[in-house]
Amino acid sequence: MAAVAVQRPYRGSRVSTFYPVKSVPPLSSLESAFQLQEYISLLIRLDVHDVHTIVSLPGKTTHKDKDKDTDEPSQDASESDGKKVEDGERKGEPSVDRACWIYEQLRRLALDLSHPLITALQQECTRSSCPQMQAGEWLYLCVAHGNDEAMEQCCAIDYIVHTVDSATALLNSPRAFPSRLSIPQTSHRHFSSLARRLSRIFSHAYFHHREAFQQAEAESSLYARFLKLTSLFGLVPAEFLVIPESAIQADGRGREDVEPPRLLAAAIHANSNSSSDKPAEEQTHSIPAVDSGAQVYLQMEDISSTGTASPRRVGRSRTDTMILNEAHSIAEEL
Repeated sequence: MAAVAVQRPYRGSRVSTFYPVKSVPPLSSLESAFQLQEYISLLIRLDVHDVHTIVSLPGKTTHKDKDKDTDEPSQDASESDGKKVEDGERKGEPSVDRACWIYEQLRRLALDLSHPLITALQQECTRSSCPQMQAGEWLYLCVAHGNDEAMEQCCAIDYIVHTVDSATALLNSPRAFPSRLSIPQTSHRHFSSLARRLSRIFSHAYFHHREAFQQAEAESSLYARFLKLTSLFGLVPAEFLVIPESAIQADGRGREDVEPPRLLAAAIHANSNSSSDKPAEEQTHSIPAVDSGAQVYLQMEDISSTGTASPRRVGRSRTDTMILNEAHSIAEEL
């Protein structure tokens, strides 16, 4: 099969002449040192709202593809908008390294956060309107101040900028990621930390700037993509994603009846079942951690080999930058 030429912008061309992309060429046809980066960019240009296709590993047959294979050929020939991914991408393509794919997805997420979400937040999220970085009753501390990982309170917009800057610096660090073609096993531990910190930007925007979040989500489906990525590869435990999946509708709008987050995993009185009644082989290994007086149990069950394993020692909290906002709790009681 002849290789499909990748559309390139030429000097003097209008955006409407080469966007949107009408078809995505096979991954093997992209002869570039940044093959995965270009392929993800083409998928986003093809349909930014098709988050399953964007975050799924290339060469994997999705449930949608299986359904299409069982349908009649006449149904396959009918395309609603004329956009498609080449058939060669689903069959006969070389496998993509899982860690490299997650790395490139996180790079793209950090890039897409700038617009339209952070751009919209800069108009209304100021040092006076949001003096603290919080989502509901939880206050997030910034590690970008001082030395020796000193944590301080930071206004929300500064925290957001610091988080994106630190994520970008880490993803471009030659020490942590010496190559984009092969990710060392020791660098896999950064994926979970990066995803967890980026999720706080979405949480603050959703619970404190709902209109800006909804507008950005309707335009880019960025949080839907982030949620699909974290659930597909197990980057962030569900209890740390404070925005419920049911709150995000198909068109990117959020429901108005969603309460601010109250994380059971970091609650002072967590409803945890005793493991003494379970057989020894069925008990899950838990790591006790103290977070501002709150006893936290981190379940180590169903942790994949990439992304979620914590590099920290037993007894150290994985949520040491997230503390209970006592002022918010007192205000609710009053």
